[in-house]
Amino acid sequence: MRLKQRYRYLRARGHAWLVAHPRVRAVLEASGCLRGGPEAVARGVFVGLFVGLTPTVGAQTIFMISGCIIVRGNFPAAFAVSWVSNPFTMAPLYWGFHAIGQFVFGSLPFFASSAWYLDGFIDEWLFAVLGSLLVALPSAMAGYVVSHRLSAMLRARRLARAQRQS
Repeated sequence: MRLKQRYRYLRARGHAWLVAHPRVRAVLEASGCLRGGPEAVARGVFVGLFVGLTPTVGAQTIFMISGCIIVRGNFPAAFAVSWVSNPFTMAPLYWGFHAIGQFVFGSLPFFASSAWYLDGFIDEWLFAVLGSLLVALPSAMAGYVVSHRLSAMLRARRLARAQRQS
């Protein structure tokens, strides 16, 4: 019950903010970022997981808004799932991304450990980015499929309940 009250409070607060900022609301509605159907939610989940699982700290929201506008995804869904990388999980995620990137790409001739262009920070950053892409893309695809099915199921359940009540 408490979760439902919190949801209603946050929804009312978000709605009040959008009412106070009509230009932002018009842009978001025109771009489809506030759409609700299963397809829009699934696209938003895809964008949120993809951006959330890449090392883009500090610019994640900008990338999510841009991605949601491009694919016409639901921005609130994208924002919610992007918290998969939060201050508590960021260090283990980035360490894992670097380990995966180094394991997969470290043996390739371009990434030879004696290469002058891979000294220091560039080495760490490049392997982390490549490793994050190896994790982010399959995770985002799986999130798309699961959220689409779940959202469609919940929508059908709501419609059936509304028909029974009327």
